[in-house]
Amino acid sequence: MIGSNTLEKIQTYGVTGSAERVWKRLKRRSGFDKWRCRNARVYASPSEEELLEIETDLIAAGVAVHDYEPERAEFIEFQKSGFFPERYHGGRNSGVWDEKLLEHWIAAQRLDLFNFGEHEIYVDAAACSSPWSRTLREGHEIKAFAIDLEVNPEFASLDYYRQEDATNTRFADSSVRGMSLQCAFEMFTGDDDLNFISEVHRIMRPGGRVVILPLYMHTHYCAYSTPDYFGKGFSDVDAVEYVRMDSYGVPSSRKYDAAHLKSRILDRITSMGMNYQLMALRNKQQFGDNIYCHFILEITK
Repeated sequence: MIGSNTLEKIQTYGVTGSAERVWKRLKRRSGFDKWRCRNARVYASPSEEELLEIETDLIAAGVAVHDYEPERAEFIEFQKSGFFPERYHGGRNSGVWDEKLLEHWIAAQRLDLFNFGEHEIYVDAAACSSPWSRTLREGHEIKAFAIDLEVNPEFASLDYYRQEDATNTRFADSSVRGMSLQCAFEMFTGDDDLNFISEVHRIMRPGGRVVILPLYMHTHYCAYSTPDYFGKGFSDVDAVEYVRMDSYGVPSSRKYDAAHLKSRILDRITSMGMNYQLMALRNKQQFGDNIYCHFILEITK
């Protein structure tokens, strides 16, 4: 007899998709992938000293880095406002609660999101399992959409949660006022980071803005993959590939160095007639003990 939970998963992911998930889960339990990666270089995030080194490299490449110091008191009010359920990203004691809320709050601040008009569109790109768009719709009457390659079953009944590739959306030309990507852009593998910039140019209205945060960078061009994907060709050939052993399910998480950020992303933005501003969060220690957001990229059409 097939249990109700199994049937629900088959209905959600299909027979093939469900079988793939079972196979991946069995591999994780066996420890095979971790054993396969036992001698691989393990990824380490840049230290504070290395972040300053990256900033020096950016300035040397002709890229200005602007100081950004938002008000802590305003963030505290946002935390209390109930935008996210207590269980979000493991809850308040997960170690990332403050970081995740901070990313959404900064995006809202930079987009002036709470002053959007009734018919002005906001897009949460690569939204994953975030309730952000639902909260914006139900509590603030903001015309928000959440898009990702898969829609979490919790939101499947909501037509504004859409299964959609952020590099090739269904939004009309020049129709979107604001968009944000929270902890997502680094997952755009291959040329999808380039294709995303082209899609931004197509769908954003004049004056529209996109906020990408954190914009992950390192002292050298690199990427990490989790053990199930490491060494299987998902990272760029000119990027140093590391493994991250504490999670699964990430084909490649790209970290730009100054040169690649400029040549791949910033030059592409300006060549399309758009503008950008690269900021560094200077007072992150005021927002919690585990805040790792440093670089923030804004694109304006």
